[in-house]
Amino acid sequence: MRLLAGALFCVLGIAAFAATASRADAAFSDKLCPEATQYVIALGQVPPSDPPQRIYDAARATTAAYDSCAKRQLADAKIEPGVHYAYTREASFAILEARALVALNRPSDAKAVALNAKRLAQDVFDWRRSIDQNGAYIQSSGSDNRPSVYRDSAKEIIAAADDMLAKLAAVPATASAAPVPVPVSSPHR
Repeated sequence: MRLLAGALFCVLGIAAFAATASRADAAFSDKLCPEATQYVIALGQVPPSDPPQRIYDAARATTAAYDSCAKRQLADAKIEPGVHYAYTREASFAILEARALVALNRPSDAKAVALNAKRLAQDVFDWRRSIDQNGAYIQSSGSDNRPSVYRDSAKEIIAAADDMLAKLAAVPATASAAPVPVPVSSPHR
């Protein structure tokens, strides 16, 4: 029941996001991940009254776009900010995706999505960098401990994923299964 309430809270959060996004649709353009722009705008236009399946579909398309961007950024060796930006955005939208899965009564899928979001955010949170002579960011050799610029966001995503995973663990495994009918004994036995 608490998971459903959390999912409904998430849907209400989409309403605020949708109101903001609909006013700024023309202005929003993701410069680091342009392939995600249309999906973020589409997700922002999903009304909170829509069924959880529509919210899930829109969130899933958005996470897939940021996954694609992360792979492109990785191929171009643009770890910071490229890959970390894409990972952070993907992980944040994955939390929304997982909440929609909870509302769809798909807790095992929600758990997998939340675990992946946590893994992506943890990669960003743990990363350290250095700057070479040309001013380009390179992975740290240990002498420079500056974190990713997305570290604080990653920390919040890790906390949200941990919270969701704890709630999912608290729900009995049989909660998603169909109830087993209990035989009614006859009063005349």
